[in-house]
Amino acid sequence: MAKSTTHGILAALEESGWVLRDPITRRYTCGYAVANLARSADIRIPLVVKARPHLERLARELDEVVFLGICTGYQLLILDQVESSGELKITARPGTRMSVFAGSAGKIFLAHMDKELLENLVYSGPLPQFTANSVTDPGQYLADLERIREAGAATDTGEYIYNLWCVAVPIFYGKKARRRMVAGFWVVGLNSEQAPQRMQTALRLGRATGEALSRSMGHYSTDENS
Repeated sequence: MAKSTTHGILAALEESGWVLRDPITRRYTCGYAVANLARSADIRIPLVVKARPHLERLARELDEVVFLGICTGYQLLILDQVESSGELKITARPGTRMSVFAGSAGKIFLAHMDKELLENLVYSGPLPQFTANSVTDPGQYLADLERIREAGAATDTGEYIYNLWCVAVPIFYGKKARRRMVAGFWVVGLNSEQAPQRMQTALRLGRATGEALSRSMGHYSTDENS
């Protein structure tokens, strides 16, 4: 088939969850829809393997749930989750999709999106209001993204789901001009009197984890997909 036809088919399959594209090698593998259907599909993303020890360490230090995800189209796709030890937990199994506007988790991806594409997306229609804390003014939203890009992390309290706070951090691949964001992780906790202090701790440890993960991506080999 022609390359354009093949690309169109793969894009449709990726959007519906039947195939999954590795964010670094750009290679395709079976998606979570196949796994749910056949229960035997082998979904292997080296990124998940490399990130897991870092995220487990972060989850232990904070005792909060940590998610790893990528952006596919205009949705976030969760690749992995490390649970906390608490009785009350926030869970979302691998394969779960979320809106790209889902609080800080989405903002960290949007903050590193191409400027023209980002503005078209933000101004294409009303921004979703998930809670009363959601930012729905396009100008303010874009200003928030600019601050997030400079800060290297995003935070929110109840913007996507009431009574939850979130700290999100990008993961980069490549060096200098070729450096690009390929994934992100976010820490989610329940609102409490200690939420501001816990968020500051999560922000500090999260940034350190993101830097360590981005450095480790320099050893990411395409052979690991074989």
